[in-house]
Amino acid sequence: MLSTLLRAGLLAAPLSLLGLLTPVKRHIRSAPGTCWAIRRVGLAMLATAALAAVVAVTLSVLGGSRHGQVAGAAGVAAASLVWLPATHRWTARAHLCWASSILLVTAYLGLALRGTLTSRLGPLSTAGGVLLWLCEVGAAVLSCAYLWEICEALGTEHWRRRRAPGIVVGAKNSDFPMISLHVPAHNEPPDMVMDTLRTLEGLDYPRYEIIVIDDNTDDEALWRPVQDWCLRHGVKFAHLENWPGYKSGALNYALRHLTDPRAELIGVVDSDYRIQPGFLRRCVAAFADPWIGFVQAPQDYRAWRHARYYRRLYYSYKYFFDISQPSRNEYDGAIFAGTMGLVRRVALEQLGGWDEWCITEDAELSLRLLRAGWSGLHLEQDWGHGLMPLTFEALKGQRYRWCFGGIQMLRMHWRSLLPGGVSKRNRLSTAQRWAYLAGAIQWYGDLLGLVFFGFLLAGAADQAAGGGKMLRLLTPLLVKAVPVLFGLGLLRVVALLRRGTSASWREAIGAFFIWQSTSLVVARASVIGLFARNAAFLRTPKTSEQAKWWQPLRANWAESALALLGAAGIAAALSKPASLDGALLAVLLLFPTLGLAAAPANSWAARRASVPPPRRGQRHSGQSNAATPPHRKRGALLKRAATGGLVTMMSALIAAGVLLLSPDHLGQDPHLVTPALNSHTVPSSQAHPAGYRTPPRLSRPSVMGPGQRPGVRPGGSSGQRSVLPSDLPFNVPPQVTSALLSDLP
Repeated sequence: MLSTLLRAGLLAAPLSLLGLLTPVKRHIRSAPGTCWAIRRVGLAMLATAALAAVVAVTLSVLGGSRHGQVAGAAGVAAASLVWLPATHRWTARAHLCWASSILLVTAYLGLALRGTLTSRLGPLSTAGGVLLWLCEVGAAVLSCAYLWEICEALGTEHWRRRRAPGIVVGAKNSDFPMISLHVPAHNEPPDMVMDTLRTLEGLDYPRYEIIVIDDNTDDEALWRPVQDWCLRHGVKFAHLENWPGYKSGALNYALRHLTDPRAELIGVVDSDYRIQPGFLRRCVAAFADPWIGFVQAPQDYRAWRHARYYRRLYYSYKYFFDISQPSRNEYDGAIFAGTMGLVRRVALEQLGGWDEWCITEDAELSLRLLRAGWSGLHLEQDWGHGLMPLTFEALKGQRYRWCFGGIQMLRMHWRSLLPGGVSKRNRLSTAQRWAYLAGAIQWYGDLLGLVFFGFLLAGAADQAAGGGKMLRLLTPLLVKAVPVLFGLGLLRVVALLRRGTSASWREAIGAFFIWQSTSLVVARASVIGLFARNAAFLRTPKTSEQAKWWQPLRANWAESALALLGAAGIAAALSKPASLDGALLAVLLLFPTLGLAAAPANSWAARRASVPPPRRGQRHSGQSNAATPPHRKRGALLKRAATGGLVTMMSALIAAGVLLLSPDHLGQDPHLVTPALNSHTVPSSQAHPAGYRTPPRLSRPSVMGPGQRPGVRPGGSSGQRSVLPSDLPFNVPPQVTSALLSDLP
């Protein structure tokens, strides 16, 4: 049954994913009625019937039994019906993509567990196989969390909270709430900070103040010009020396000692942002709801179009605010992102201000606000543009801080995120708990990736040593499922980046490898965050300097070393070209190896993309966006690159399809799957020898022509391959060998 369901999932999941990714004009409804609900259920059932029919027909063409066809179609239909209530706001395409993918993952995990427990490879190997299966379960959970966001982003027809509040106009100045804008700064270029303050002075809002808090800047030449500017323009300024708490401590000082008593809302704006005039007037309208505790506008960036590296980095950032935040916002699980947001002052003071123990104080505050019963709202429109990290090493430091802070939140608040009822101390709903729990455990995806990388390297080393020993006996169906699962996951991420952020295929693939290239530092932070109570607040510098060509390798020596190990593993896996498991290992090793190698490559690209000193000021002011982007002059080249990326992805799907549609008896390998032995080559007296110690020498004819008898060497010794005991899975007990022989014709 599990094999039949896995075949059905291998057929249904790619088809439903292609259906979801096909561009179709959607009619998004804010208040659907009964007719819409009936229409949605009807379309979902029709699509389910069509997909089940395609699965049944395909299984029939592949030679499946009547019982298998019915079971496969019934499995697709049952998965669709089970998930129909949970996906009631999605299109039929998104619903089927989710249901069929869950069917595929569940069937694979069930079949893999059965293969692990029935392989009988010995206690040590079985324990290793179970450990590998548990890692696969963890990866499946993380993959499903991302898949939910993908289906919701591309398939939702009814957004309940995805709205933008109206602009407040025509009211008296006294009717507007007083807002205090806090601008923290640390070792920032004074020209950049003053440029931010100029844009804040031009906001279209009648009642607000600006407070600049310079946090422990050690060079007086950096903070003194900002102080002089603030004195001339009536802006509050404070320079803190040896002040604890990093950014949280500075914000708490501003809240308790500098904020106007009349202020009802607290805004936080990073010192590199340029704000549009309508920011406050648009965001303040959301606070008409008295239970709104915070409002978060998307973070956006400037000065990124002039270089390929910055375009890839830009789209890697866009994923969170264009995909993750809207999805979390549907369940009131959005986070406060630390800049371009407003917080209700009474709520902030009720919770004791910013917690100074967490280095991601912004996200931690939003969790406490939601737990206390307040609500948050993510807005859609961009109202400000900041600067991205200008070096790859700065990006790694930022990712380390984000991951470490996320694990800190998980350590301190995990009890609040467990399933349970609402109480006075914890008013989080189940969906809110899952949003924050999933956001925290997703950081461990990079650690799991490195664990799988280690398993693959071990398998490649064993392959080169001639053992070919696996942690489980893989059937041909499981062999086909692995690349299909991997290819579907990769295609989902890249295609979502392409459609969700308007990136080209080349830029979407580049953004994916930006994520991959920081996997080692994120994995390190996810482990250290479990044990270390405190970590240094790693600031994200916004300036860079030119460096020598060898410095990217030195700064990313660990990633470079692992990439070399991955290349050696690929070579070791391909040491036996005729081995199917070697080819599979090489393919699976390719992408993590490329991801690790992307670290020094991205570091070098970032250094080469740095703006020369005469134009560095234009980068901070955002004037570089006004010029014609250089990449537009290479439109034809980019089109060819985008086409190449699309062809590559489609080739991967075609290759997976070929694996899927090939009959199970093709491509079997004695190292990877159960050996296809022929008992006729062994005298019956040797099938179960007494005092079994070493399996007898068995022979397997390659192809038998008409009239040939089993065991007869066709045309000499070249037509027969001897299967030695070393070819069999290690630690094979006599019972397994007997079972293998008894099952053969």
